[in-house]
Amino acid sequence: MTMTRNLLASTLLATLMALGTAGCGSDDSAERDMGELGAANFSRSRNDEGQIVERYDSTGDGVADVLKYFEESSDPEDPSLTRRRLVKLEIDANGDGNINVRRIFNEANTVRSEELDVDLDGKVDSILYFDGGKLTRKELIEAESGRVGTTRHYSDGTLIRVEKDENADERIDYWEFYEEGVLTRVGRDTDGDGQADTWQAR
Repeated sequence: MTMTRNLLASTLLATLMALGTAGCGSDDSAERDMGELGAANFSRSRNDEGQIVERYDSTGDGVADVLKYFEESSDPEDPSLTRRRLVKLEIDANGDGNINVRRIFNEANTVRSEELDVDLDGKVDSILYFDGGKLTRKELIEAESGRVGTTRHYSDGTLIRVEKDENADERIDYWEFYEEGVLTRVGRDTDGDGQADTWQAR
C-alpha cells in the first residue's frame, strides 16, 4: 500500500508540474503544454455542455491521462473579449482509464473540492473541500457501501472535529474534538437520537 501511494503521489506531482496546472487555462499555457508533449499527445474539443476539453497523453500510450475542462464567458471589463476559465481537472494516475483525481475550481480559480482514489481501484476514497485555498472538510468514503463514514473538519488547515456514523444508519453517532490538533474529548450517541449521550475527556 505504501509503495502504491508513493507511486501515485510521484506520478501526480510529475504530471502536474509538467502540465503547469497551477497556471490555469490560458491559450498560451495550452500551446506550451502541446509543445512540450507533442501535437500527437494533445487534443482539444467541446463536450455536450459546451465546455472546452483539453486532453493530454503524457505517457504516449494513446490514452489521455490528464483532462482539463474550461468554460468561456465575456470579459466583464471588455465584452468584446472572451475569458476562459479552468473549471475541472481530471487525472488518470496509472493509465487504467479510471479517474483518480478530480479537482473542481471556483470563480477565483482556486480549488473548491477534490475527489481522490488513493488505492487506484476506480472508486473515490475521499472528498476534500476548500475555502479560500484552505482545507475545511474531508469526507472518507467506505469502500463497500460507498457512503461517507467519517468526516473531518478543519479550521485554518488544522483538524478540529471528527464525526463518524459507526452503525451505518446515516446519523452521526461518534464525535472527536481537537484543540490545536490534540484530541481533547470524545462523544457517543448510544440511543440513536443524534445527540451525544456520553463524553470522555482525553
